[in-house]
Amino acid sequence: MDNNEKLNMVELNNEELEEVSGGRSSGSRRVKAVSGDTYVRKHPDKDAADIGVLYRGDSAAYLEEKRWDDRDVVWYKVSFHGHNGWVSSRYTKIV
Repeated sequence: MDNNEKLNMVELNNEELEEVSGGRSSGSRRVKAVSGDTYVRKHPDKDAADIGVLYRGDSAAYLEEKRWDDRDVVWYKVSFHGHNGWVSSRYTKIV
């Protein structure tokens, strides 16, 4: 590789890489907001503090973990803007 080729190389952060790849990395599953906007929570509970919003149609990397709350609602653990959080299965699905 010559110097001209090196000048054209760019390193991407995780969010930029997701945007370029259409939100998917090879072999990974995602959680997509399908029934409206949903809060990303610190813990798998509707009363837990939120760390952001996953807007309808957007997705986040699924961290292959789920929990049930006291109402028997399933929560998916996701990576969201550099933080780990939880989203309710009532508004999302694994894709």
